[in-house]
Amino acid sequence: MKKTWSLILTLVLVLTLGAGAACAEEPVRKIIWWVYGEAPIDTRLVVEKANAYSREKIGVEVELIFKTDEQFNTDMGADTYYDMTFTSDWCNSFAVNAFDERFYDITELVRTAAPALYACIDQVYWETAGSVNGRIYAVPTLKDMASEQYFRFDKDRYEAIGITIPEEMEFRDLEPMLKAYREHYDDVYPLMLARGGLTGMTNSCQWIVGSYLCSPYALAGTERENQIIPFWEDEELMERYRLLHRWYTLGYINPDAATTETIGADIRAGVRSGSAWKGYYTGYSSWAGINVEGSRYAGPNMSVATMRGAMNAINAAASEEQAVACLRYLELLNTDRDFGDSLRLGVVGVNFNYIVNDQGKRVAERTEQGAANWSMDGFVTGSVRNASCSSDSYYDWDEIYEGYKHARVSTLGAFTFNRADVEAECAACGAVMAKYTAELLTGTMDIDAMLPTIREELKTAGIESVQAEAQRQLDEYLRTNQ
Repeated sequence: MKKTWSLILTLVLVLTLGAGAACAEEPVRKIIWWVYGEAPIDTRLVVEKANAYSREKIGVEVELIFKTDEQFNTDMGADTYYDMTFTSDWCNSFAVNAFDERFYDITELVRTAAPALYACIDQVYWETAGSVNGRIYAVPTLKDMASEQYFRFDKDRYEAIGITIPEEMEFRDLEPMLKAYREHYDDVYPLMLARGGLTGMTNSCQWIVGSYLCSPYALAGTERENQIIPFWEDEELMERYRLLHRWYTLGYINPDAATTETIGADIRAGVRSGSAWKGYYTGYSSWAGINVEGSRYAGPNMSVATMRGAMNAINAAASEEQAVACLRYLELLNTDRDFGDSLRLGVVGVNFNYIVNDQGKRVAERTEQGAANWSMDGFVTGSVRNASCSSDSYYDWDEIYEGYKHARVSTLGAFTFNRADVEAECAACGAVMAKYTAELLTGTMDIDAMLPTIREELKTAGIESVQAEAQRQLDEYLRTNQ
């Protein structure tokens, strides 16, 4: 009997050691993930809690490193190692890095290693946003995928003078509202602008190269729909530049707009601006404690640029095992709402709590610590469409995505310009525009008076060569993909 028990114990020991050896062969994988923004105070607390969950579920944990736009450019240029990084059309350029072969080609791998991730993101976003030349180099983040521009009004002040804020309006319709504000209030300019101008105001077109060559949404469906043109041929944009200058001369815009870096949140401005979506400004209160009402003046407009508002790409230098770990982590973020919430909102009971709202829907309510120590743009750590809504949100993502069916859509598909053969000309044209951009965006400049000078400088810089090369590439892309 003792011999039998001895054999049993020996067998158990062997199996235990074997299991231990098997576990040792599959250690927890750690991925270095660069994300956009400044690190919140509770970063360590939130990441430790999230890592405990992801270790248990998929055997992967992350080191979350926050970076500014400038830091992305510096560290990417220095080939500093990372496993996964935030990339977009406006920060850490997806197109530039994909063409430079800095990002991992996940075309086949995402389907085999993370099938649930591939299935939960609409095919159009894989094919358009995450792809270059038919290959997938990034995982799209499901957020607002179209460009919609809003004026943000001081609701109380406008209602006090008998003006109701409409749900939608034209850009030109702002003038009588600025006039009325100026006549009744003299403590602040009606339209307070910093050098960056109105958020998204130039999104009347899909920008192909810098802020000088574009494809206007208004040309879709016309004989010029697939033409790349200089910005001064975009009539919608030029009307806005002219109106801004008119409002500047009428005294509706602060005189120092072109040299002002930012307009503080403590300044009670009659009108501000923002990129948003239906319902975003309902119940919104900010900027000197005022109640805000939004009115859409543009959009939805949809193109490869708007779809690339936020994505995640894997380092081309990463091993396949690390690439798989990144994809499985993104799969968990996109398919497990509680996990997605943990990175977007923080630790339950510390940074936020789940509550049931008046409609019987589970929503997330930030705590005081959460608002102070873990508050950032929702897209930074993953998709927001499948995350829990905040308790103060009055929008429905299904409704927003339904609205995209009526968007003005670019006819250029996933076309992405490769500037490699005209890099010097692009840099020279960019330098020309940099001299005038702040004055254009703030109305300080009379565009009609200065346009001959700008056009001549751009011609000298090589805009015609850039335009010709961009058009050649677009024509080739359309021949191949249509």
